[in-house]
Amino acid sequence: MSDSMNEKSWRLLLADDNANDAELCVRALKQSGIPVQIEVVSAREDFARKLETQAVDIVISDYRMSGWTGMDALEIVKKTCPDVPLILVTGTLGDELAVECIKNGVTDYVLKHQLGRLPLALRRARLEAMLRKAEKRAVDALRESEEHYRILVESAPEAILVCDVDQHQFIDCNEKAVHLYGVHRENLLLHGPADFAPARQADGRLSSEVAHDAIEQALAGGTPSFEYTILRPDGREIPCEIHLVVLPSTGQRLVRASVIDITERKQAERALRESEARYRGLVNNATYGVYWEKPDGTLIYANPALVQMLGYETAEELISTRNTQALYCDPSKRAVLFEDYANRRSIDGFAEWKRRDGRVITVRIQGRRATASGENDEWIEVMVEDVTERIALETQLLQAQKFEAIGQLAGGIAHDFNNMIGAILGWADMGLEETEDGSKLRRYFEKVHHQGKRAASLTRQLLAFARRQILEPRDIAFNQSVTEGLSLLEKVIGGNIIIRTSLGAELPLVRADPTQLEQVLMNLCINARDAMPEGGSLIVETSSVHFDAEACKLQPLAHPGDYVMLSVTDSGTGMDSATLDRVFEPFFTTKELGKGTGLGLAMIYGIVRQHGGFVNVYSEVGTGSTFRVYIPASNAKAPSLEKRDDTLPVRGGTETLLLVEDHEGLRQLASETLSRLGYNVIAAADGEQALSEFGRHQDEIHLALLDLILPKLNGPEIYDRICSVRPDLPVVFATGYSADFGLLHKIQQQGLPFLQKPYTARDLARKVREALDNHSLANRKQLQSAGPNTTLQERTKKI
Repeated sequence: MSDSMNEKSWRLLLADDNANDAELCVRALKQSGIPVQIEVVSAREDFARKLETQAVDIVISDYRMSGWTGMDALEIVKKTCPDVPLILVTGTLGDELAVECIKNGVTDYVLKHQLGRLPLALRRARLEAMLRKAEKRAVDALRESEEHYRILVESAPEAILVCDVDQHQFIDCNEKAVHLYGVHRENLLLHGPADFAPARQADGRLSSEVAHDAIEQALAGGTPSFEYTILRPDGREIPCEIHLVVLPSTGQRLVRASVIDITERKQAERALRESEARYRGLVNNATYGVYWEKPDGTLIYANPALVQMLGYETAEELISTRNTQALYCDPSKRAVLFEDYANRRSIDGFAEWKRRDGRVITVRIQGRRATASGENDEWIEVMVEDVTERIALETQLLQAQKFEAIGQLAGGIAHDFNNMIGAILGWADMGLEETEDGSKLRRYFEKVHHQGKRAASLTRQLLAFARRQILEPRDIAFNQSVTEGLSLLEKVIGGNIIIRTSLGAELPLVRADPTQLEQVLMNLCINARDAMPEGGSLIVETSSVHFDAEACKLQPLAHPGDYVMLSVTDSGTGMDSATLDRVFEPFFTTKELGKGTGLGLAMIYGIVRQHGGFVNVYSEVGTGSTFRVYIPASNAKAPSLEKRDDTLPVRGGTETLLLVEDHEGLRQLASETLSRLGYNVIAAADGEQALSEFGRHQDEIHLALLDLILPKLNGPEIYDRICSVRPDLPVVFATGYSADFGLLHKIQQQGLPFLQKPYTARDLARKVREALDNHSLANRKQLQSAGPNTTLQERTKKI
């Protein structure tokens, strides 16, 4: 101990007014070997100042000094530095006075004639001072530790309670516990755990049993953690999580409980379970396919919609395929999609998948990254939509829109061509009539007429595609029309092609233009012939088909109802997908230059659409093609009687005709043709001029020849104005194209005659003569029905 004490010099303050006595004390201390720094003071004021301004380890004071005593020094020490020990040095000190001094706080005393004891007293005083300081530090540390513990307990986020196991009572708690249990601290510490619990816990066990088992586990050295519901005095049940630990104690068994209110956690767990249940419900009942896979393609979940989409019986059967790569028709497509996923952590694209039955479907795939449990446990949630039908419908719609746009252009061109070609053919016919056989000029006219006919045929094909033809529909037996058409085609098809037919029995009638249907069959068969240059087989089939609303979803051009289907199948070269996309476009052809105009299939498309039907085509390279034409069935029970062409010679007349035509060349041609037949022709170029001419010659005119579409007023509007004055005036409408089918339909419903452009001089003359003769015949029948005794004036009124 002395060695440790010698490590540092002691600072000693000596109070003595006798210099000799002070010298003796200093000498005794230095001879002892104790390292001391000694200052000597004699006056009370100096003593007090030294204690206030300097650090002092020990004070030595004479008991009696001039003006003050050692006890006065003790009081100053107690006031200034109470932890510093004081030793009295005196000549004589009785036992009673010595005891009194010790009681007052003097550490020790040494008689002057025994200064040899001074070093020992000094060491003992120093040791006692050190022990007192150590004890004080320990007490302060204990007090500080207890304060820290109290602060920790009070500021803890959970409720903390200490329970005496044997007394079944709480003996301490923090403020959080008071708030949690809903009672005052004093009240809480009068009760135990059993007083704040329902009879049974959420799992059905007795609350007392749950608490007892947990406490026993803690007493056995464990640190149990469990869920426990407490019951507040206000009747509110609070789910809690409790952690128990035994506290060391003598004579008592104490358990500390940390109680955490987990109401919000329970609510969050319940909300999560509900959310997961809703999510599972959404996924399991979704119309879209949903599956989960790992980045390597391992399939880990599939919902019922995906199972049904791919034609499997159960999800387990689908998952047994193990890897989604097996679903792709082209595995490289999955690699492309997941290359994007690696960059963006999402997938959005289209691919072709294989169903279990081998059928190929087109799907849209959308996926996102997700994590299952651990940070590294990555998986991908993917939604799949079967867009096979939608893409097919979009393709059909785009095709229909494209054909509609091309048709409007083709129809507009054909309308203008019709008028010009009609004029060319008419003047060529007149030239042929006025030239001699074998002359060079006649040959020129023949060539002009031939080219005009070819141009007229081209125009008719354009009009057919544009659905701007003038149809003459009637109820016909479809099989009869097909049979008659095939009989004409047998020589054209060629002997190296075998024609087989399979015509359905008891087909309903169709309302159609028989000439146009013949064109459809002819073009389909000729197109099939050209696809089989080395020969093959041609199968023509008919059948009755019904389309309901569900079937019409797959065919946007169809309407619910009954149809008659014509199918033409060849064993030819077939077509690839690029050709199929354009197969009905006008002027598109795969034939060599000069061997086709590319209007055959376009004309089929237009004719069928104009009849309210539609066309489907299926083809593969090397396996041939199948065209299926669907025409709406008619409600008629018997076919219409066919009209026979009149082979009688063309006759002229002397009647006055009102000719209204806006195309100058065609107007001149018609006027010249009719004038040469003896008619008196009054020509007009538009609707207003026509009404003006009619006003001047209304009593002279016998027939009006009106173009359907005219500037200012159209043909039907002119006819309505004329009928208000001359309701009995016969009329012939001429048309080759009409953007307004309502006008043409109205004319056809009224049974009025019309002349289709481009017409020949013979067609024009015959149609005019028929209209005049039919009108005269009607007049005669009305006169006869008036009776023989009726006067001429009465008969005229009836007419």
